[in-house]
Amino acid sequence: MAILVATVLISGTAEACSRAQVRGADAVVQAGTKLNQPLIDAAIRAEVNYHRCKAGLPAVSDAGGLRKVAAVHARWMAKRRSLTHKSSVPGQSTSMARLKASGLRVRAGAENIGLVSRFRLDGRRFRITDAASCRFATSGGQAIPAHTYASLSKHIVSLWMSSQGHRRNILDRRMKRLGSGAGFDPRGSNCGKFYVSQTFAG
Repeated sequence: MAILVATVLISGTAEACSRAQVRGADAVVQAGTKLNQPLIDAAIRAEVNYHRCKAGLPAVSDAGGLRKVAAVHARWMAKRRSLTHKSSVPGQSTSMARLKASGLRVRAGAENIGLVSRFRLDGRRFRITDAASCRFATSGGQAIPAHTYASLSKHIVSLWMSSQGHRRNILDRRMKRLGSGAGFDPRGSNCGKFYVSQTFAG
C-alpha cells in the first residue's frame, strides 16, 4: 500500500508539470556570433525544471555567473572542436575552476556537456538536397529545419536525461542554481554543430 501511495503521488506531480514558455525561444538559433546566450540559458533551464518537476524536485534558479562560465566553456569547445570537461582558458580549466570563477559560494556542483547538429538531424535518417545552401529532407521529402532555441534545448536535455550520469546531475536534489551556454562550430558536418555546456551549483 505504501508503494502504491508513493506511485500515485509521483504520478500526480508529473501530471501537474508543464514546460515554461520562454519568450523568444521559437526563434531559429543563428549560427556564429549571433547566438543569444541568455535565451539558450533560459530555454535549457526551463527544460531542466520540467524534468525536475516530474521527479518531484524543486526548480533550479538562474545565475548569471554560471551562465557566463558555461558560455565561455561552450565557445572554447566549439573553437577547439573538442567535447571535454577540461580547457585551456585561464582560471577556468576544469569544472571546479569554472564553479569558482562564477563568483558564487557553493557547496556542490556538477557539469554536463553535449554536442548536437545545427539542423534537426540527430537520431534520424535524412538526405542532403542541397549541401551548399544547407538543405536537408527526410526520406519522405519533408524539409528538415534548423534548431530553434526551444527545440535545441529540448533535444540536448533529452540526450542528457537518457544518460545515467547526466541525468543524475539534472535530478540532483542538492542543486539550486543553473547556468548554460552554447558555442557554434561552423566546420562541423552538415552545416555545423553546437557545443553545449551547463553548470549546476548547490
